[in-house]
Amino acid sequence: MKRKDRITVETFDFVQGCLDLLILLLPPFLRRAIYRITFKEFGRNIYIGPKCFFRYPWKILIGSNSSIGRGCQIYPSFQNKDAFVTIGNDVLIGPNLCIYGAGHPVESPIDEHVGESVIIGDSVYIGGNVLIRYGVTIGANSIVAMGSVVVSDIEPFSVYGGNPAKLLKRIA
Repeated sequence: MKRKDRITVETFDFVQGCLDLLILLLPPFLRRAIYRITFKEFGRNIYIGPKCFFRYPWKILIGSNSSIGRGCQIYPSFQNKDAFVTIGNDVLIGPNLCIYGAGHPVESPIDEHVGESVIIGDSVYIGGNVLIRYGVTIGANSIVAMGSVVVSDIEPFSVYGGNPAKLLKRIA
């Protein structure tokens, strides 16, 4: 890594850390104002719990009437310019969710980077302590059980759970 690149990354990390500290200290209505400025899209009537972390917020889209629980972490892919994390309307997310929009392939984990979009459809409920991998689409009106590890797409109108998350039940 060139010195100029390292300084840029270190500067970004410092600014991100300061912004995170500021957001943590602010009351919710001021936090929302900052989120509206920094996120790519930020709908109406959104609740974001304390101690949430959003890496590259300009690559995150959140629909209206959604709630993100305490301590959630969202990491969109920085390397893939077309990869975003999209959270639909009327989504309820429990505490400590982690979304990873990027990773490394098993074949060459040091040399390569994989980044894809993560899409969470409308009217989805995600329990606490769920992990979601890059490239996953969670269909509308579905439920992801607490503690699940989601590594593949989830069908609409269904309940998934486990590690890896598997179909438990179809809804309607």
